Amino acid sequence: MADAFVILDAGTGGGKCIIFDAAGRVLGAHRESWTYDLRRNPDIPFVKEFSFAAPKFWDILCHCVRTALQAARLAAGDVVGVAATSQREGCVFLDAQGAEIYAGPNLDARGFGEGIEILNVLGNERLYRITGHSAPFIFPLARYLWFRKHGTTPVAHLLMINDWITYRLSGELCAEPSNATESMLFDLEGRCWSDEILSTFDIPRAVLPTLRSCGERVGTVTAAAAAATGLAAGTPVFVGGADTQCSLLGSGALDPPATAATLGTTTPVQAVVDHAVFDPQANLWAGCHVVPDRWVLESNAGDTGDAYLWLLDLISGGRPRAELYALGEQLAAERCEAPAMLFVGPTIFNLTKMRVNRPGGMLFPFPSLHVRPDRGTLVRAFMESIGYALHANLEQLVAVTGPRTELILSGGMSRSAALTRTIADVVGVPVRVAHEPESAALGCAMLIMANAGRHSGSADVASAVRAMVQDTRIEPDAERQARYGAARAKWRELYDQLDEMEI
Repeated sequence: MADAFVILDAGTGGGKCIIFDAAGRVLGAHRESWTYDLRRNPDIPFVKEFSFAAPKFWDILCHCVRTALQAARLAAGDVVGVAATSQREGCVFLDAQGAEIYAGPNLDARGFGEGIEILNVLGNERLYRITGHSAPFIFPLARYLWFRKHGTTPVAHLLMINDWITYRLSGELCAEPSNATESMLFDLEGRCWSDEILSTFDIPRAVLPTLRSCGERVGTVTAAAAAATGLAAGTPVFVGGADTQCSLLGSGALDPPATAATLGTTTPVQAVVDHAVFDPQANLWAGCHVVPDRWVLESNAGDTGDAYLWLLDLISGGRPRAELYALGEQLAAERCEAPAMLFVGPTIFNLTKMRVNRPGGMLFPFPSLHVRPDRGTLVRAFMESIGYALHANLEQLVAVTGPRTELILSGGMSRSAALTRTIADVVGVPVRVAHEPESAALGCAMLIMANAGRHSGSADVASAVRAMVQDTRIEPDAERQARYGAARAKWRELYDQLDEMEI
């Protein structure tokens, strides 16, 4: 009998199920895209309200599980347990009967006006000291206050998306620290729900579920969930965690001073710390890791994966999406005739400078205006812009947490050898690239392994890391590193100038 760990992953762009064995190998996987309902706020035109039909998303996830199970060809009793990870900030509201009355992703800004109210009542400094977050506009707290005004049914339970999946699997209402941190209802230092926020905004404590530890066994797969997913009824269900922190664990970032970037739709950069660390400027986000007694401090390089696919779509001549990454590798290897700098996607995390009319674009030397720039130049320039943005975001972390000697990379874009090499040379520190790009799902599987005691009888997360994580180390090339130093400074100078412009 082979141990298998079934993970449901609800990302921003789609849902997936990945099944791992005890060595971190993928036994079966399936992903499907999903879309959201979009409504523009007529009173505040730049505010977009996103929502999704919870039953439809559940059906998609169940189909992913059934398909992955078929691919894995598991024997009866092979599945040790199932757990869920998800995008952060996304949440689901239930009524008193346990039915979904609202479901929204991390993109939903319907609570923008309520976010202003939160700042006026509590103040940004106090809000940050309690929650580790500022700018409350997309967080569940603001959406709960919005729904209280505009909804027709009282909210009985507020769940983050991974908690909702756990509820759908087991019928159990629970939460865990890593994504509870993203609700703006959580006390970061105390790792508990914030009594101050609940009392300030008159929110009943009963709305929030019981907090459990990441990896804790919470129940078993119900008969209804078994029929929908193909999992056996009675299969143990474990508490998962937020996707970025699960990704940290899945790439081996367990203890300080580990620092990791997840190269996905966006690229969060998190430093592991052994106590709650706050940015004196209240810019960087602070949160809980998925392991006990560990916290994280976070910057973010912004839109990377989506922006890269947009660029490849633009220059590919209509190639299928499945071929775009291979095309990017091919073009990145071509000789570039002229340098270029791109300001499309990657950013330096600073919520105080967020503007909807901030310009972006591509810059070339003047002669390039008369000769169409080759596609390789564009791809190479985009990869370099990711490196430049990562370097600047790492500088923000280092200013608060102290020096970091290496950077761990994971996520879908870490499959690109050209990109990971570029990042090592631009950032100027050794890079460890996780072999498994689906590091969020792998980290969630490691939580099951550690807490089910399946690794040599040990219930130790570090043992799961040693058993399941593999990586390749890339040293920066001294010559390219020196050349990139000047280019990086020029990119930053131009980036800062764009902050002062608008279109």
